[in-house]
Amino acid sequence: MQLPFGEWLPDQPEHLNTGANVAHNVYYAAKSYKPFPSLVSYSSNTTAKDARGAGSFRDSSSNVFNFVGTNTDIFQLASGSFTSKQSGLNGTNTDYMTFTQFGDHVIASNGVDAPKYWLMGTSSSFASLSSIAADGTPPVFRVSGVIRDFLVTGNQANNTNRVQWSGLNDIATWTPGSKSADLQDLPGSGGKIVHITSGEVGYVFRQNQIVRMDFVGGRTIFRFSVISPNRGAVYGKTVCQDDRRVFFLADDGFFEISGDTLSAIGAEKVNRFFENDVNKAFMDRICAAVDPFNTLAIWLYPSKDDPTNTTGICDKLLIYNYVTKKWSTSVANASMIFSQFVGQYTVELMDLISQNLDDINISLDTNFWQGGQLFLGGIDNNFKSAIFSGTGNVAEIETGEVELFPGFITNVTGIRPIVDATASVILKTRNRVADTPTLSASSSMDSTGFNAVRQSGRYVRANVTIPANSAWNHAQGVDFTATSGGAR
Repeated sequence: MQLPFGEWLPDQPEHLNTGANVAHNVYYAAKSYKPFPSLVSYSSNTTAKDARGAGSFRDSSSNVFNFVGTNTDIFQLASGSFTSKQSGLNGTNTDYMTFTQFGDHVIASNGVDAPKYWLMGTSSSFASLSSIAADGTPPVFRVSGVIRDFLVTGNQANNTNRVQWSGLNDIATWTPGSKSADLQDLPGSGGKIVHITSGEVGYVFRQNQIVRMDFVGGRTIFRFSVISPNRGAVYGKTVCQDDRRVFFLADDGFFEISGDTLSAIGAEKVNRFFENDVNKAFMDRICAAVDPFNTLAIWLYPSKDDPTNTTGICDKLLIYNYVTKKWSTSVANASMIFSQFVGQYTVELMDLISQNLDDINISLDTNFWQGGQLFLGGIDNNFKSAIFSGTGNVAEIETGEVELFPGFITNVTGIRPIVDATASVILKTRNRVADTPTLSASSSMDSTGFNAVRQSGRYVRANVTIPANSAWNHAQGVDFTATSGGAR
């Protein structure tokens, strides 16, 4: 009697849940769960401080440039090593940094210091953006994006509701009216601007409002349309984007924007779980990133799992596959996650990471070493650069609770996990929904793929675990060996 794992639905009752009650260290692909890779570090040194922002870029010649910002420095990560390219910044531990690519320029800003720029292929250090301004002075801004051919900035030091953009295809022009440069103060009570997306159209996220920016040209230049009058993103780092898909965390849960439509992707699925699991004292530490290869939007957050966590260390991931529209969780000790291009490594450069190839915890067969690939990366809690490319952690998936024989007790004698790995099983049973489930002993898989377990109950569910470092690809469900017992 087969029971698929189904969709993880923690906000729904355990009993008669058509999905899974647990889906940890996995993600849902087509018709099965797959292992979510562990986070492994690879840099030879550290930033020495928590990351407050990060960005990964390629220039017109496909050369890779990775930058990480702290409250005091901007580091370049090259050949597995961090080098400070800007020091003496005045950000606080709550001032995050935005990196935006405009042509071959990378713009860095924290809302406190004058914005900086790096010209890929030319610069050896970051310089003030005002040093190349020929017409007007760029503002001090906290966030930015590129909409059409304009660098669009928001949340200025003296006006948190102001949007200001550069000249057309010209970051040296900032005088309003010159080369279509201009500004717009957003009215109303939407709160300060916390994020601006990039693309043919842009979305300006305020704390309690979302405004769409469309290029119309002429004297108007941009048309501003409120698409969400009472919902925004309290923290800008909780917004992530894959092309025209935009995902964000609002006060009332997780959402996706497509065109002008907001979809409540977390409603009756994970919103209540997250509300109860996140450490609310450190909400400002939450950040989001996209893994475009696996079509995942991921939020890194500090959970309540560790009651001794008094510094807001992030330890958990909430994962959303935006193609299958399914959720899951994983572990990750990191201060930042972001989509990261990795430059090419030679054997000599590998020596910078480790003196012994056997000690490198990233498989030598992975595309990581070829360079130019986009990975889901991050900065771990040891302040090292890292990517999600390691062998998996312990995977745990639990079926929903069902009556295999409605109205009758079920006698289970064994469970066969439909998993291409050696898995262990715990059977959970109860006779009343009000009862605490009785757990069987953990049963190991024999050579035939069978897990011997004997237990009876009206309601049953199976908890399956796959050991860490296992090589596996699909986990689909379980097959019960069971008979009907009495009515009580």
